[in-house]
Amino acid sequence: MNYFVKRGDQRLGPYSLAELQQRVATLSILPTDLAQSEGMTDWATISQIIGNIPAPVPNPVGNVYGGNVYGAATAPGLAAETVPLPPNLHWGFVLLLGIVTRQLFNLVWSMILANWARKLDGDNNTLVLVAMYPAGIVAGISAQIYGGQSAALVGALLTLGGVIAYIIGIFKIKAAMEEY
Repeated sequence: MNYFVKRGDQRLGPYSLAELQQRVATLSILPTDLAQSEGMTDWATISQIIGNIPAPVPNPVGNVYGGNVYGAATAPGLAAETVPLPPNLHWGFVLLLGIVTRQLFNLVWSMILANWARKLDGDNNTLVLVAMYPAGIVAGISAQIYGGQSAALVGALLTLGGVIAYIIGIFKIKAAMEEY
């Protein structure tokens, strides 16, 4: 679908949705400018059309500030840093590899996804929560093997704590994916 942009008396376009996103990212089109597609009866602001879809940030070429269509310079540091899409595997393939490797693959895969979620929000909390699962299992098994009768209870509690931390970490990964 193509969009026409209206700025004052000027009518620009047509632009695709991706082109609108790119031009908003470079500030050659402002989010407050009006736009209309072929099927729309009224003009709407660009921000209403693109919503909160992340805009790709092009690399400026030739100009220090990455000049735009109207001759104004794009201020450095205004463009948000983009994070690549999360690693993507079909759930059936992840399940199969988890069964074949006795859940070792699922542990590694959750660490990869937690690292991706860390890049989104800049918080290591998700990665730490997911890493507490194997740490809790190792500590729990060690306590059960090398301890006495009371150490078996401590080992079980350590393992349970690791499982709970892992589940919380997985839900934080899910929340990061939904927000992205």
